[in-house]
Amino acid sequence: MKNALLLPMLLCACSTSMAFDYSLQPVISSSERYTSNLYMTSLPHQDNWITKVSPGVNFNLRNEDAQLSTNFTWNQLFYTNQSALDINEQLFNLDYSHRKDRWQWGLDGSFNNQSSLSSEASNQGTIQGYTLKQVMAKQLNIAPSLTYALSELSSATINYSYAQAAYEKNNNSYLSDYDYQQISGTYNYLYTIKDKLNLTLSGSQYHKPMSTHSNFQSLNYSLATNNDQASVGWQHSFPQQWVSYLSVGMNYSQSELNEIIPAHIIPGHFAIINNAWKYISPKVVAQSDFNKNTTGTGQIYQASLQKSFEQAAISLVGSQNQTPTTQGLQTQTQLSINPSYTINERWNTGLSASYAIYKMPTHIGGYSLDRDYTSISPNVNWRWTPEVNVGLSYTYREQIYKNNTNSAQDNGLLLQLTYQPQTNNQVK
Repeated sequence: MKNALLLPMLLCACSTSMAFDYSLQPVISSSERYTSNLYMTSLPHQDNWITKVSPGVNFNLRNEDAQLSTNFTWNQLFYTNQSALDINEQLFNLDYSHRKDRWQWGLDGSFNNQSSLSSEASNQGTIQGYTLKQVMAKQLNIAPSLTYALSELSSATINYSYAQAAYEKNNNSYLSDYDYQQISGTYNYLYTIKDKLNLTLSGSQYHKPMSTHSNFQSLNYSLATNNDQASVGWQHSFPQQWVSYLSVGMNYSQSELNEIIPAHIIPGHFAIINNAWKYISPKVVAQSDFNKNTTGTGQIYQASLQKSFEQAAISLVGSQNQTPTTQGLQTQTQLSINPSYTINERWNTGLSASYAIYKMPTHIGGYSLDRDYTSISPNVNWRWTPEVNVGLSYTYREQIYKNNTNSAQDNGLLLQLTYQPQTNNQVK
């Protein structure tokens, strides 16, 4: 991670022949949030008032060809009804881009030491599982990219991303360490002034190393999943600032699941020995290794429609995708709508609403993780002064598991105050 961060900084710093400007901006954010169902469970519901104080700093450096932006934030969280959950988080983000002639390359990176109640709250069970307590997770993400303009009408892009998550040990949850990497190539072509076409090929690998779940103390298992995807996309611009996009493709996956079941949890059984039924103690039964290889194909698509007005905008997106998890390949179908309206130069408001269906190929102990997830969140923002912004939002969430008639619901309210002093860029 350190080497990945030093590279873009050195490239910028060494450009002494060019003038560059930089800025160092402190940021202080504070919020008060209420949630009626902290763990997003059916029963019991645990409500809480959560106070968060977030000092941070932004650093920007740029010249004619390159730009580097970084942010470091320290979150201190206080839980009014459960002081044992009080915790601090550290978040670091980096964004670097460089353009030269027909070439453009960049690097996005982040390292977060964050609570699962922050990082997993909106998608309980989506990627790794779900948790009924606060679990700290160290998450690393690195994503370099390279684009070359073949002509005025076409370009080719290569993207690579690597993600790694390590959860604290003995976390008593279904959250598992994992690493994930993906490489993709995209060809873009401007067919007409109003039509853009693209072709994307990608391959990814998800790996969960051999480990023991604290909820299944006697079960060790590992999972490796390889995904290959191919899709074609078409973007069309209509009159009156309407823009549509459609992409369709196929996904092919290969998964290998390896489980080790110790002898002491294998049940005893009766067998005929010397023409007589005898009971075989589980202590006599040898350890069992179970391997399962599966392959599958699935359809992926995305369709969107966007419209811009003088003071408003709206987008409607429908998609279906497949992502690897510790329980196998998950299929996610989602529909979302996001309207926004600018009242004046100080006030703006918006709405974010989505409905998603998650389907898993396997069950855990007979329990299905298939579920429907709904989220609705209106918000209003006020630019109090050039340095102070105030935001107020309400969020309703509902999650229904297919084999459970009880739904999990949550009502949340968030008031956020952000102070960012105005600073002048300095030129060298």
